[in-house]
Amino acid sequence: MNAPSRGPTPGALSSQIRKALTASAPPLSVILPFFDETAFLPTALRSIRAQRIEGVEVIVVNDNPDQFSRAEVEALAEAGWPGCTAEDGPVKLLCHDANQGLSAARNTGLEAAWGDIIAFLDSDDYYVTDGLSAQLDLARRSGADITHAPCFISEPGSPRLSVLHRDAALHMEARVTDGLRDGEEAQFIVSSWSSVYSRRFLDEHRLRFDIAQPRFEDRLFVLQTTTRARKIAYLGAPARVWRRRAGSISVTQVTPETLRLQVQLLEKCLAVVRAEVAADRLTPRFEKRELFNCVSRLIWDMELIERLADAPGAETAALGPRVQALLGEDSFANAFFEDPMVLKTSRIGMKTRRGRITRLDFFELHRMMREGDWPAASALLAARSKSSPANPATPCPPLPGRLVLHLGLHKTGTTFLQHALLSRREALARAGVLLPETGLAEPDAARPRPGGFPGHQGLLAAHRGGDDATWKALYREIIAAGSATTLISCENMLLPTDPARSEVIAALMSRLSGFREVELVGFGRRADAYAEALYKEWVTDGGRGGARRIEEFLVDHGEALTNWPALFAPWEEAAGTRVKLADFDALKAEGRLWRGFAELAGLPADIPAPSGLPRYPSPDRESTELIRLVNLLTPDRATRREIIRGYFALNPTPNDRASLLPPTSRAALLSRFADTSAPWAETRGYAADTAAMVAALETQSWEPLPPLDPTRLADLLHAGTASAALLSPAPAPAPAPKRSARPRTRAEKDPKLVIRLRPWARRLLARWL
Repeated sequence: MNAPSRGPTPGALSSQIRKALTASAPPLSVILPFFDETAFLPTALRSIRAQRIEGVEVIVVNDNPDQFSRAEVEALAEAGWPGCTAEDGPVKLLCHDANQGLSAARNTGLEAAWGDIIAFLDSDDYYVTDGLSAQLDLARRSGADITHAPCFISEPGSPRLSVLHRDAALHMEARVTDGLRDGEEAQFIVSSWSSVYSRRFLDEHRLRFDIAQPRFEDRLFVLQTTTRARKIAYLGAPARVWRRRAGSISVTQVTPETLRLQVQLLEKCLAVVRAEVAADRLTPRFEKRELFNCVSRLIWDMELIERLADAPGAETAALGPRVQALLGEDSFANAFFEDPMVLKTSRIGMKTRRGRITRLDFFELHRMMREGDWPAASALLAARSKSSPANPATPCPPLPGRLVLHLGLHKTGTTFLQHALLSRREALARAGVLLPETGLAEPDAARPRPGGFPGHQGLLAAHRGGDDATWKALYREIIAAGSATTLISCENMLLPTDPARSEVIAALMSRLSGFREVELVGFGRRADAYAEALYKEWVTDGGRGGARRIEEFLVDHGEALTNWPALFAPWEEAAGTRVKLADFDALKAEGRLWRGFAELAGLPADIPAPSGLPRYPSPDRESTELIRLVNLLTPDRATRREIIRGYFALNPTPNDRASLLPPTSRAALLSRFADTSAPWAETRGYAADTAAMVAALETQSWEPLPPLDPTRLADLLHAGTASAALLSPAPAPAPAPKRSARPRTRAEKDPKLVIRLRPWARRLLARWL
């Protein structure tokens, strides 16, 4: 648990030397570990600068020197805070010689920091306006060892903010307590970065992060500090935003090492509390709560039970006895569940990804884990997860002929093809090809840009909404037509960014399983152009995910969009056949999109190519950036879409074909595709010369988007979003709602956040739009 030796630390200095050295200590040191958060570090630093804390010390620790040089991290810092890395600037950049992990990076920052108060901020998170400054002010006034503030959380790809569940339940009251025994909710503070700490307190107790816990380190540090603190203050209002994103620890793939670190964390946390109880500094109920937290984590937050039940490898199998030893012989009585802290933090009886786990289920799972009966525990979890499927599907009846399913990737000519198919629907029918009317969206329906047409997206919407009536109508139409071929084309059927895509695709294919033969077809496009075009589509469609910059979008989805084997695998597995691909770029250059598609799908060759169809070009980069800022500012989707629709009515034609991405970023996407997908794609018909594309980019000139000055405007909009969310009162914790005969509407489930702009802000936005 000791930090790497770096010479004498402030805690080891004599009081006289310490007093001399800290005579002009900064009021606050903020420590930011950096690994690969290139798209987010500038925003994190801007949010610190916006606090206007005189003399703040900011320490960025580069824990990934093999990938990022000192100069590269300095450039990122300068983008967020011009002049910050100058000799007398507020930001100090420290570089590890090699990757050491998050705990070691925070310790490195701690040893270099001289602020009276210490704060931690992950490089992909940010503070709300005045949040950190209010927390610092409370820390100074109260003299608390720990000053906690609740936290907003945003879901991957969305700027929508909500208060972290445990903070909303436990920490929304402004108060000062005499340590943990006077304020027992401190045992359930979620993360180290949600609090600021007295430097004197950390040094006095030699409190540092455990370097043997390079991930999932927060909970252990929180317990070690809260059990030592003599005074804990609560701000009662959120101070920062936890930006959940694809690729972060909370959403990454589970590995044996992940499971080992999670089990190790449970062991260490329970040991801390047990030691406090044994020393009579805490009462036994704290130990019982920590044990309850361990069991809850094993049930709801980890994948260990399933792994241990399913022929685990040696590394994972060794964790079973450790969990049994952790849980010991202790048990829970029914009366324990009336504990006020348990009532506010328990997930028993709630609807979760595990289904509804009852109290009896909890008792049984606890017993099974203590006894090492992992198959039984896994079976119980599986039964609860399947007890109430989201979209139970009506079985598909036998259907005539073959199905051609066009997996319409966005921006691969899909809109053109769907308009073309619709215009040739009667000719196709005469040739024995049915383009079902059921599930077809109306052209331009609910689309902010003219010309859009998502094809059979009504089928996807019906599946998501559990609407079996639409699917039954589709079956009746197909059976009545009796065509040799049924063609379904849906723009979003590949679901490239849906985290639950494997399950959804399997269910969709089950709904189409009655055909005697299924063919999957699609167009492929060069990876860099496809990723950028999809991003533009997200932005200009007015979804909340369209509030991100393209760099942030690629952090979440760049890997998935360039890994075609993984992208198409769920459909190939569900349909039991390979997808057939054609090269969109080549066919477009030759003017053969319709003919190429007809050949790919096996359509009659004598149906002529359509003409005069609506155009649906990708917007230029300036329009994309302006609309991104509208998405960031405007919470209501209908309002966003009205603004976007009006903008494109005045600006229907792109002015600038330049890329949003520099050539180096585009080359990186192409290289990633070449590494993961090129041989696979070639066996399915797509054989583009990726190496030639990368070589061409090396000679291509490129200039970034000229002003507008989007950074300053984005700062204004970020502040407006966070401040408005801050002003919205958090709902008081309530008992589980009673079962209602009428399901709640979406409007009832999702409260709206309304931002009323001042006249000068409206004029500024109107000027740009």
